[in-house]
Amino acid sequence: MPDEVLYETDGHVAIITMNRPERHNAINEGVGAGVREGFEKARADRNIRAVVLTGAGEKAFSAGADLIRMAQREPGDFGEGFWWPRQHGGWAGEFYKPVIGAINGYCYAAAMNLMCETTDIRIASNTATFCYAEILRGFSGAGPAIALLPRQAPYALAMEWLLTGKVFTAQDAYRAGLVNEVVPLAQVKTRAIEVAQEISKLAPIAVRAIKEAVVRGMSLDIPNAMRLANTIGVLTRYTEDAREGPRAFAEKRPPVYKGR
Repeated sequence: MPDEVLYETDGHVAIITMNRPERHNAINEGVGAGVREGFEKARADRNIRAVVLTGAGEKAFSAGADLIRMAQREPGDFGEGFWWPRQHGGWAGEFYKPVIGAINGYCYAAAMNLMCETTDIRIASNTATFCYAEILRGFSGAGPAIALLPRQAPYALAMEWLLTGKVFTAQDAYRAGLVNEVVPLAQVKTRAIEVAQEISKLAPIAVRAIKEAVVRGMSLDIPNAMRLANTIGVLTRYTEDAREGPRAFAEKRPPVYKGR
C-alpha cells in the first residue's frame, strides 16, 4: 500500500487513514490507490466487520484532489479520467461492510465524493467544514456527490452546496442529516472507532445484508426494494448467527456472533 495511506486494525475494525497531512491529505494517485487497496484488504479479511475512514492530522479529512497535480495535467489526459467510475468501480466497489467516516477537518471537493460514496455513518469534528469546490475551479466535477448528495441531504440545500461551492459547517451538515454526530476534534476518531466496534459486535452477515439491501434498493422502486430486502433477509435466517441470537436471548447472555 502506498505510504500516503495507512491501514491498521483494532479487533474487528479496520482503520484507513489518508496520510498527507502536510498537503491537507489532498488526493493524488497514491492516496486514491491506497484508499482503494485499503477497502480491498478489508473486503478480503473475514475478521474485519467494519471500517473507519479518516485523514491524518488535525486540519483535514481531505482538502480534495491535488490541484497542483491537476494543473500539470496535459490536455490529452482527459481520456484517462473520463471513464473513471467504470474502470475502478468507484472508491470501494461493491463494499457492504459498514464504513464510519471520522471527518476531522476540511472535507472539500473530491473528499465530498469519497464521503458520500463510501461512508454510511459520519462523525464530524466541531472544526470540520465541507465544500463541493469543483464549481469554484471551473469544472463541474465527475464524482458521486452530484448523484448522492441530493439523496443524502435535503434537495434544496444539496443544490445550493453543489451550485455555489459554499463552505458549510459541521453543525450545518448535522442539521441537514449529512452527518450523525458532531464531537470535539480530539474525540472524532475515537468516537468513530467506538461506533464501528459497536456494530462489529452484531451478526456480521446480517449487518452486511442490511447494507446491501439498502444500497441496492435505493436504485429500485419501493415494491422491488422491499422484495430484495425480504429475499436477502430470508437467507440470513439460515446462518449459525441467526440461531445464536435467539439462543443467547433465551439463555440471558450476550450473543457471540461468528459470521457464519
